[in-house]
Amino acid sequence: MRFLPLLFLALPALAQEAPLALRLEVSPQGPVWIGQRVTVTLTALTPTRFASSPNFPELAPESRAIVLPEGTTVPGSDRVGGANHVTLQHSYDLFPAQAGTLVLPRIGMSARVGDGGEATAEVDGLRIQVRAPPGATDLSRLVVAPEFQLTATTDRPPEGLRVGEAITRTLRLEARDTASMLLPVALWGRPEGVAVYPDPPELHDETSRGNLRATRQERAAYVPQRPGAVELPGFAFTWFEPRAGRMQTVSVAPIRFEALPAEAVPPSGRPFPWLAAGALALFLAAIGGFIPFLRRSRHAPEREAFAALREACRADRAPAAFASLYRWRDTLARPVSGAATDATSLLKEARRLEDLLYAKAPSSDWRGSALLRAAKAARHRLLHPAVRRPQAQLLPELNPTAPQR
Repeated sequence: MRFLPLLFLALPALAQEAPLALRLEVSPQGPVWIGQRVTVTLTALTPTRFASSPNFPELAPESRAIVLPEGTTVPGSDRVGGANHVTLQHSYDLFPAQAGTLVLPRIGMSARVGDGGEATAEVDGLRIQVRAPPGATDLSRLVVAPEFQLTATTDRPPEGLRVGEAITRTLRLEARDTASMLLPVALWGRPEGVAVYPDPPELHDETSRGNLRATRQERAAYVPQRPGAVELPGFAFTWFEPRAGRMQTVSVAPIRFEALPAEAVPPSGRPFPWLAAGALALFLAAIGGFIPFLRRSRHAPEREAFAALREACRADRAPAAFASLYRWRDTLARPVSGAATDATSLLKEARRLEDLLYAKAPSSDWRGSALLRAAKAARHRLLHPAVRRPQAQLLPELNPTAPQR
């Protein structure tokens, strides 16, 4: 008589005539490590045929474990007790989250077999011993995988970086036999005198013939706020190779450089991230106070700044237009009280440009014609007060008070 593995369902006599049977297998059988990939396979067998695709139950371990939401189902055939059976194998991937005994409870399911009749079956659960990797101090940042790779890049050299300019760092973590959601997050830090703008992480999982490959990619922009010495933090990840039981540390060195003072003319690349809608409103509200200055303004800085804005708008370069708009504001450096003009259109276009640049998914089809028209109109009214509407108000007053009685 043929010997059956212990993981088979203990089939009663004449099992080959049972309409449905189940068996449960696990690989590796254990002990396993915290965070190690464990594949659980539930196989449904019938001596006839499956009349429809059955719904395999969810795996619900009684101990802490992470189960990937999607499993794979593979049809096949097997011989049990000398009889041929049609099989459907459904595999689950789980990752133990704590040391001790991982308990998989008894599983039951039903399926339509043969001529469409409903059949049910159950199989005993399993117990898997789980161990903590030796030397692991922070399990939340531990990578458990047979392969792990870390790469770090920057979008520009740090040398020559000025206040208000950005350097973007990208971290890419790649591992086999794990899930992207299990890879640790990047700790970007809070360097003194530097603003940090992280992007949402990009997670990707790929399955090919039972092989899992996970990728986690993160980016963050660092913007110096003052000149002087800057140190961007390094990164260190602990990696445990489960088969060899070997602990390793993969690290990225910190970046050190001297931030230079800001240029008088901002770069045409990345816009100043610290210029917010409030600053735009103050900028436009202040324009009315510069009319006498602008009327004399054959002034080269103002003329050059507006020329840069015009060029950026005509080239449809949104970041450069935003930076040029800020530079133009800075050339208006002599406030004179009592004057106002209507620049509502300019404020609207400036805010629209800001929203576009700082949206989670910025658009690349911005056109600068509307902003340029609004800027030209506002500048023309400032340089030629005779055509201004004397009663027009640029913006509503902030925190207006009630009229006195």
